[in-house]
Amino acid sequence: MKAWLRGALAIAACLAPPCLADDVSARSIYQLAATWTEDNGHSLQLRELAGEVEVLTFFYTSCEAACPMTVKALQSMKLGPAGSAHARFLLVSVDPEQDSPAALRRYRRTMKLDKDRWKLLRGPPSDVRKLAALLGFNYEEVDSGQFVHSNLVTVLNARGEVVHQQSALDGNLAELAAAIRAARTDR
Repeated sequence: MKAWLRGALAIAACLAPPCLADDVSARSIYQLAATWTEDNGHSLQLRELAGEVEVLTFFYTSCEAACPMTVKALQSMKLGPAGSAHARFLLVSVDPEQDSPAALRRYRRTMKLDKDRWKLLRGPPSDVRKLAALLGFNYEEVDSGQFVHSNLVTVLNARGEVVHQQSALDGNLAELAAAIRAARTDR
C-alpha cells in the first residue's frame, strides 16, 4: 500500500470515533466518520459495509463519458456465487449538490443497477473530498458544471482496507476480478 495512503488512513483513524466493528483496522476507510445518504434516502455509515468485499468508484450522474463506461464495464464482469468474483459495488457521487437521492434513483434505473449488488451514495462535499483524498481519487468541477476526474476503481476487503486499485479499466477486468477473489479469501 502506498505510504501516503497508510498515513492518511492513520490520521483519519485518529479523528474518527471508535468503530463499532471489532476487526476494523486503522488502515480501514470504515474509520472515516461520515454519514452518507443512499439513493433510497437511508443514512449509512461506511462501517456498516463491513463484512463484504466492496468495489468502490466515484462518479456523477450527469457524466457522459468515463462514469457510465466504468459502470458498464463493472456490470459486464461475470460475478456470482458460481465460483467467480463476488462483490458489492459502491458508487460515490462527487456531485452531491446535483446528485440528490432522486437523481441517484434515476441513474440506478437508467443503468439497470441491481439493488442487492449496487449501492449509490452521496455525502456532504467535505466528506466526499476526504474519502476521495484517502483513496487517491482526484476531481475538480470546471466552469461547465462538469467534473474532470481520475478514473480509479478500488477494491476493499471485508474490513474496508484497500487491497487493489486500478486506474481505468480499459477492458482489463481479469486483474480486477482476481483482486476481488483474493479479497474474498482475505477475511
